[in-house]
Amino acid sequence: MSPSAVAISAPGKVLFAGGFLVLDRKHTGLVFGLNARIHVRIEPWEQTLLELTGDCILVQSPQFLDARWLYKVSQTNSDEGCVLVEQVQSEVGFTTSANKFVETTLRYVLTYISQTTKDVGGNVQISILADDDYYSQSTQIIQRSGTAFSNFGVNLSEAHKTGLGSSAALVTSLAGALLAHYSSKSSADAALPHHTIHNLAQAAHCAAQGKVGSGFDVAAAVFGSCLYRRFSPTILEAIGEHTSPGFGKQLRLCVDDLDLERKWDVEVASHAVKIPDSLILVMCDVDCGSETPGMVRKVLQWHKEKSDEASLLWIALQKGQEELCQELRRLAEVEGIGEHGFKDLGDIILTIRSLVREMSTKSEVPVEPPVISELLDYCTSFSGVVGGVAPGAGGYDAVALLVKNDEEVIQELRDRLNGWKCSDDSGASIGNVRLLGVKQANEGIRREEVNQYSGWL
Repeated sequence: MSPSAVAISAPGKVLFAGGFLVLDRKHTGLVFGLNARIHVRIEPWEQTLLELTGDCILVQSPQFLDARWLYKVSQTNSDEGCVLVEQVQSEVGFTTSANKFVETTLRYVLTYISQTTKDVGGNVQISILADDDYYSQSTQIIQRSGTAFSNFGVNLSEAHKTGLGSSAALVTSLAGALLAHYSSKSSADAALPHHTIHNLAQAAHCAAQGKVGSGFDVAAAVFGSCLYRRFSPTILEAIGEHTSPGFGKQLRLCVDDLDLERKWDVEVASHAVKIPDSLILVMCDVDCGSETPGMVRKVLQWHKEKSDEASLLWIALQKGQEELCQELRRLAEVEGIGEHGFKDLGDIILTIRSLVREMSTKSEVPVEPPVISELLDYCTSFSGVVGGVAPGAGGYDAVALLVKNDEEVIQELRDRLNGWKCSDDSGASIGNVRLLGVKQANEGIRREEVNQYSGWL
């Protein structure tokens, strides 16, 4: 075990183009990483107060109220089995509600490590910290002096997410931190095993959310901005449940890509598309949020029932995305052009939006709801705002805008959004709009300086 603390962070994401299409391997998604990150600090824990035998893990999220989970860790006798991670609810002072993403990630990563190094012993303390932009302005953010992180002042279950991919960033950074902590070769400058982290985080994240998703959010958390083609779901289906015989062996075969019948076929082109320096991606929070899994199920049901209609529309959306990528590449090669050089890019984004609205109508799913359409139209009416989309699965999460990289343009947008409101016939309304501080960033998972969190520990 590493004798000192380890800190890892991973970014959030925005699926700018390819929402829903990214569920199908025939299509791709354009994913931009963000500079909003989830940080995980892990270190040995010298606990002497608890009356527990065996190894324990304390997980705390100090920015929230009542966010201290205690887990007991034990290994099965079987070489092919899993490491048992059980939440302790009998000790006073610890959270009793479950944290499925943390617990599942602990179980998967520790099981994988036990299949390689065998040693996952010792008490461990894990601290999780999030940048402000993961949560809406309704959360009572209180800036703590001397630190880059804020006190959100509410229980985690009461915090309103902005839809930046916090669960994928959490699972990825936690997986990376655990691997680094238990590695015999861990050091401050040791390279992180990106592909191992990716495969392990994909497995844990899918298990925690109860389904095999497309995985673009985990890929962005590991590799940063990328053009993404999903992996075949059968790769993870072969692992089975953590309670099934041989789970540990199957997990290692999957993560290390040793299963000859189910090789990883994911495609992550991490430098395929770049936002030119003359533009900047910003996010506009509407403090509503969407239930993404439900929306996805409805769209996929429509695609199944009206396959010819849906396939033609998805092919058109894929073509629009390819034109978008081509135009972004062209702009990156001819930096220094004037504002009028962004017209073609704006027109491409408008075409993609019209196709998304057509999908909304035909599937009867609010991918770009009327209130979001009105917000995007309002924003893009300002000089310097090139275009915007309801990213990912759409709905009422934060919208993404491409704007001229000029502080005056950004400030004008911020000022004009202040107090802006709208509503539609469905009863949906937007009354609190805020330009988030988050920006596009290319970097994925990385090591962090461990001492920057001292004010929270």
